[in-house]
Amino acid sequence: MQQIGTKSMGLWLDGRKRNLALAIYLVCAAVIMAFALSNTHMLGSAGGIADEVRAQDERHLVRNELDRQVEILADDQSRVSHWDEAVRALVAHIDWTFVRKEIANWHWEDFGIQVTVLVGPDNRPRLLVFEDDIRAEEEAAAHVALAADLVESAREAYASAREREEGGFRISRHPVRSQDPLYVSDVREINGEINMIVAQAIVPDNDARLPDGAPNVLLTFKPLLPSMMAEIGRKLGLRDFAVRHADAVPPDSDVIPLGHGAPRFVATWVRSHPSAVIWREALPLLLGVLVLAAIALGFVALRFARSLRRLQQSEERNRFLANHDALTGLPNRLQFEQEMERVLQRSEQDRCAVLCIDLDRFKQVNDTWGHAIGDLVIRTVSARILDVVADRGMSARVGGDEFIVLLREGLDRSSVLALCDRIVASVCSEIVFDGGCASVGASIGVAWWPDDALTAKSVIRSADEALYRAKQDGRGRTFLAAGAAHPPASPTPGRGADPPPAV
Repeated sequence: MQQIGTKSMGLWLDGRKRNLALAIYLVCAAVIMAFALSNTHMLGSAGGIADEVRAQDERHLVRNELDRQVEILADDQSRVSHWDEAVRALVAHIDWTFVRKEIANWHWEDFGIQVTVLVGPDNRPRLLVFEDDIRAEEEAAAHVALAADLVESAREAYASAREREEGGFRISRHPVRSQDPLYVSDVREINGEINMIVAQAIVPDNDARLPDGAPNVLLTFKPLLPSMMAEIGRKLGLRDFAVRHADAVPPDSDVIPLGHGAPRFVATWVRSHPSAVIWREALPLLLGVLVLAAIALGFVALRFARSLRRLQQSEERNRFLANHDALTGLPNRLQFEQEMERVLQRSEQDRCAVLCIDLDRFKQVNDTWGHAIGDLVIRTVSARILDVVADRGMSARVGGDEFIVLLREGLDRSSVLALCDRIVASVCSEIVFDGGCASVGASIGVAWWPDDALTAKSVIRSADEALYRAKQDGRGRTFLAAGAAHPPASPTPGRGADPPPAV
């Protein structure tokens, strides 16, 4: 009996040991599973957050860039539609010499505006320029019909903003850079191509006046070419960036609607997935944790921290790109305008100057050597401008070959002109690279605050208008908003004014 009891006790103890071992196994398995599940959940949440943050940043960057492209087109068009000479040459009658010189020889080559249409007060086309060729007005009928509502909206904007003066009507604000611009825009398809369209009434910028009645409206069409979209995608770091019909969006693509009303066209790009990087980096370590929990936990924490650091660096770069030019690292237009507003609002100084700089013959460099060398030239020129300006002010890149400088020191006329001479001379120096060399020129427009204008936007506009005068007067020189031209101090042979376009 005792042997039987002893045997039964032994079996019970063995059973307790087996149950305890099983419990330990189950607890260990549960701990490992809980650890794996918690880490899986944590990685999944972090990946989802990373995906969403990156998606929001990409949409913000794309929207800003598309809005900037429309504003650039409107600003390029305003060089004609906001001009006394255009009022004299296009309103009462058409000066064809003006059309050939200022539209046919300018819009396509310099700004990529493929079609320019002048719509008369009777809604009939008065002229059509396709690229650099003047076509018959009848060919513009489809363009006018496509943009009839934009023409009407542009006229309404003009009617609400015009001011009566002796001799007719005028517009006191800039049609593009004011808070309530006169232009209207949309994205539409014509002849199988998706175009940005801008419509704006032709208005004077100084002493010309318009008669009563409906104004003439200038329509411009700029195709959203694949090369242009590829360049935007490269700049923003987006893959397969394109403009498509709204019903032809590829899978796993993010979209931004274009135009007004029900979206017919969208900008698309392949959606980024930072979560894939997180999973790829962390999963091998997570598997190791299941074998050696303590070691694996340390590795998971380390790699997870690295992933978050990469995400933070990505966010910091996105914030940097929102205020800086991606190619040169210089401040962009947004940061420049904010800085100038800050200087003016805080009254940090009683005077400052703005220099608008535009490169001459840069398109020839791109056409001859390609965009890679063009980017090299832009980076080299920006470094030279930054070196010349130094700590006297702030330099920014505001367009493809456009720069702007805010001077805070050395603001007397002679010092500013001397600085402009150094900028022009530095920019004109040859840029040597493997396989050849390139050279560009520079034209500069200068305006002072508060001498020439009282607000940040108006002084920038004055400098920009002076730049336009400088390029009109032969390029490679400085023009002051006060109306004085300053030729280069030491002109270099072959770097003077471009020859006038053939008429």
